Amino acid sequence: MLDKLHNRILSDAKLKADETIREAQAKADQTIAEARQRAQREADELLAKAKLEAEAVRRNILSSKVRANRLRILDEKNRIVQEVLGAVEEKLSNIAKSSRFGETAQRFVAEAVKAVDSDQPVVRLGFKGSSKQNLDNVSKVLPKGSKLVFEEDPVDGLGGVVASDAEGRVTFNNSFRSRLERLDSQLLRLIASTIFGE
Repeated sequence: MLDKLHNRILSDAKLKADETIREAQAKADQTIAEARQRAQREADELLAKAKLEAEAVRRNILSSKVRANRLRILDEKNRIVQEVLGAVEEKLSNIAKSSRFGETAQRFVAEAVKAVDSDQPVVRLGFKGSSKQNLDNVSKVLPKGSKLVFEEDPVDGLGGVVASDAEGRVTFNNSFRSRLERLDSQLLRLIASTIFGE
């Protein structure tokens, strides 16, 4: 009888132990499943955040490349425009060889004299390769009492006319360089739109 009781206690203990093990195993499986789900959620969140950050970095890199390309294009356009301006300046500096030089010189003098609005203007005139002989017609546009000074060197390096009143208080620079400077932004836009269609 004692054996039976002993077997029964062992049997009940084994059943109880098996049930406890099953419960512990189920609880462990549930804990592991919950931990996996939590780890998966955290991994998904980290992955989503990393994707957003990577996309932001990619956009930033693309934006930097676009800016760099735009700057390169702008530099190249500026270089081309400067080459055109250089060619224009070269042509202007050699205008004395042109058949229309006399007309141009007269117009420059007339504009300068009108700008200083003086009865006795002093007009300085200087173009590369010009001489007093090919500028004789200039005196026709000057009012009586004017003083005409022929410069040996081109005015402002490119040539032109500078007029002032007799006292030198009012001066108007009508050289090619100052005309280009007065037209600077307008001229640059015109060159750019002509070359690049902008």
